[in-house]
Amino acid sequence: MDLNILVKSYSSALEKLLPMLQKKSKYSYIGVAILCLVLKQAYSLTVPPKALRCFPKIGVLTMFKSMYSKEPVLDRTKRLVTPLTNKDHKAYISKIPLNWTVYVTDPVVAKALLMKSDAFFPKSHDLLNLLGDSSPLTHFLGIESVAISNGEQWKKQRKIMNPAFHRAMPVKTFGETALDLFALIDQDSNNVPITVFMKNYTLDALGKSAFGFDFQAMKGDPEGWTKKYDIIVASLFGPALFFFAKYDFLLMYLSPKRRRVMKATVEFNEMLENLADKRRQEILDDKMQNIPDSEKDLLTLMIEADLHESTKTTTKELRENIALFFLAGHDTTANTLAFCMYNLAKNPHVQKKAREEILSILGDEPADVVPTMEDLKQMSYLDMVLKENLRRDGPVDKLMIRDTAKDVNLAGIFIPKNTKVSVDFAALHFNPKIWHNPESFIPERFEEGGEYDKHEGLTWGPFSGGSRQCLGLNFSLTEQRVLLSMILKRYEISISRDSEHYNRVIYDRYFSFAPKSLKLIFTRRY
Repeated sequence: MDLNILVKSYSSALEKLLPMLQKKSKYSYIGVAILCLVLKQAYSLTVPPKALRCFPKIGVLTMFKSMYSKEPVLDRTKRLVTPLTNKDHKAYISKIPLNWTVYVTDPVVAKALLMKSDAFFPKSHDLLNLLGDSSPLTHFLGIESVAISNGEQWKKQRKIMNPAFHRAMPVKTFGETALDLFALIDQDSNNVPITVFMKNYTLDALGKSAFGFDFQAMKGDPEGWTKKYDIIVASLFGPALFFFAKYDFLLMYLSPKRRRVMKATVEFNEMLENLADKRRQEILDDKMQNIPDSEKDLLTLMIEADLHESTKTTTKELRENIALFFLAGHDTTANTLAFCMYNLAKNPHVQKKAREEILSILGDEPADVVPTMEDLKQMSYLDMVLKENLRRDGPVDKLMIRDTAKDVNLAGIFIPKNTKVSVDFAALHFNPKIWHNPESFIPERFEEGGEYDKHEGLTWGPFSGGSRQCLGLNFSLTEQRVLLSMILKRYEISISRDSEHYNRVIYDRYFSFAPKSLKLIFTRRY
């Protein structure tokens, strides 16, 4: 399809080009130059580099049409990628978001990639560099946070982030925030907008546990910080960011909406930096020493680690890491929780089994109980539910793009130097050659000796893997365990047969985000 369009474009261009050249005027030459640039761009969109033509291709127009029409990731994967994996292709190429990129679909190759060091596959900065300093995304995340940086800068960031995440496990904060959520649910338990509620819950929980700030999202956002954050996040997820990134700077001049995004970003960043400076002074004044490490917020733990290691992290670096963790941990966890409760509503036998395990540990008395870390460690079936939910409806379908710093052979696949490479996690999670009935919700896949244990390579990757595995893995899973165990003790979850989402989720974004229109029924048990 792309090739036919290209041929037609060249034919049409040639018809226009010859008369222009015959005029031999200054403007005709300018017109020819512009036309040549357009044709070059069209060529780069449809024809991959020679070294990558050994891989099957998914055209940019095909992918753009899928994203623009909000085709679900599952449907897009089944339609475009599964036919390739069924033919034993281990990777494909596509010019998304900016350059021709190799997307790995084979579990052995995926594991080999993630086990390689940064010397082979540093994180790509192409998108942020293209957007430039005028972009809200660059302002918000920076380019040197722990998830984006490489080499010595990454090691420096990791040095303070690692101990912070190992020490922080604010179970009490997650549990107490859940009680505010229950008050909201009980106002209209037959019509719970679960996606909206999960976004507000995780925003409040993360604000408290990340930097000791209460957004009060579940209490109406009285200070307006929830609205500012929502403005920022909404600007970061859309096809335009990927397909038209090189023209983002123009939007700052042409779009009042874009200027509002930048204003919200600047104000949010200032709030984070003021909090960081205030917290550093409180630590130097010994005002935080009586708080248990497990209940300290991440900002406090990062500053303490920085002082202990003498890494001299700047306020800006602290803010960028908190912003990154917030972005990575808020929407992803909120959508994951919303989908998990949807899957429990659609699979009552799974919900019943999970509840029986929880009640055997927390008791069946008619009272809310905040579980302890020891309680959570005993909830093995709930862990299987979480893993299956992340496989079936995980929030991230592709690995952040890496650059190949040198020629490399990955389990039989040759990838030349200076190539963009990623892992298509959705292709792994929905591959019928790997998972039996991959669209079904079956937590028992993850029981000891079960289906997952028999796999070779990386077949489950919602948190990536290797040395760059998500630092927030245990933090996010703990938050999910606390909330779900408390909810399943207090409520039975179901979905109305009249819901448009009863048979399958109808998405309103092109990412795997839970739709705002998704509503569930929560029936109190006590």
